[in-house]
This record gives sequence, structure tokens and C-alpha cells, in this order.
Amino acid sequence: MNDLIPSSDGLRAASASLVAALASHSDPEYRLSVLKRLARRLGEARYPVFLRILGVIAESDDLRAQRLLADTFGLALRRMDLPGGALSSWGATGLPDTKTPVAASTFSGNFFGATPQRLLGPLEYLAVWHLQRTQRQLLGRDAFVLATARLVALLNHSEDARRLYPQKLAVDAQNELEGAYTRTTRERLAAMAVAWQAGQSPEDVARAALGAAPDSRGGQWVVHDL
Repeated sequence: MNDLIPSSDGLRAASASLVAALASHSDPEYRLSVLKRLARRLGEARYPVFLRILGVIAESDDLRAQRLLADTFGLALRRMDLPGGALSSWGATGLPDTKTPVAASTFSGNFFGATPQRLLGPLEYLAVWHLQRTQRQLLGRDAFVLATARLVALLNHSEDARRLYPQKLAVDAQNELEGAYTRTTRERLAAMAVAWQAGQSPEDVARAALGAAPDSRGGQWVVHDL
């Protein structure tokens, strides 16, 4: 699998391996450790690959795999221990100011120095990536909606995940911890939570995050797809 742009075959193979590992043990705690270990092994730079692996499973016709994965996220939510990825805080300094694409590989481990970063769950990561300025190029609107809708549809296979994740988003929306979320992002997380709790479609839950997006960018930033 390419470090930054894995092939379709590589994604399918990684997704199959994850499903096989989850299915091979009946212990929910073990399954959660498998999921977290995958995110850690991929590392910060490749957390989007982790999200794409989840998306492959979400798009499959394997309902058992989807339920296994969704139930594992349900446990993670009960434990408040989601497998997350790190994004730099929106107020951080020292980020590249350019209108040309910048490869993730150009960021060394020491590039950010003391720049604060926040560990975010999958849906929060996608929202911040789309709405805020971080060490990554902004995620495009269509890619955001597609990836978010897939994850919501996947998580809906678990009663716990369907109930607890929107609750978490609602709590996060009230969190004014410096640098974690802009006001716009908190408003959009709250809108997602409301739409999800109201039983709206995954696509509508994703689109609920777009209401304030045009005002949050403050410039012509390069965007790309997941």
C-alpha cells in the first residue's frame, strides 16, 4: 500500500484484514484494541487511510462486517476511547501559507515544534479537516460529504454508536477548549448531532456540517479529496 495514496487493491486488502481480525475474536475489548492498533500503526500522516478503510467496509455488502465494526465503535464511545487522528489546532502558528499543493510527506516530525494538536475521532476529524485550517490541505466539500455519510451509515448499524456518537458531537459543540474547534465548527458539529438524533439520512447528517463552511475559510485555500 502506498504511504499516502493507497491503491484500491491495497485498501480492499487492508479492509479484509481488519474484518478478519475483528471476526476472529468474540471479545469486544480485543476488537477495540485491534481497531486502535491499526490507527496507531498507520500513524498520524496516514490517518486518512484509516478513514478510507472504514469507508470501504461501509460501502461493502457485508452486513456482518459492518455490524462488527459499528459495535466496536459503540464500545469505543462507551469507553470514551475512539481511535483518533491528530490535527493541528486552528489557531496554531507556523503553518505553510501557500496556494500550491503541499504533500503530507513534506511535514517532518519536528516541523510543527510546539504547535498544539488535538486528537479527534473520525467524524470530528473530517469536520475539522473540512472547516478549519490545519497542517493538511482542506478537504473538499464533496469528499467530506461522501466520507462523512459513509461513516454515519456504518455507525448506524450499532444501536450504541447511533445513540452515543451524536451525543458526543453535541458535547464537543459546547467545548470551547482553546484551539480545538472554531465557533463555526462547533455550530456545525451541533447541527450534525441534531440531524443525526432526528433520524435524518446519513447524507443529510453530513450536509448539516456545511451551513457555515463558506465563511470559515477566510481565503482561497487548496482543497483536495480524501
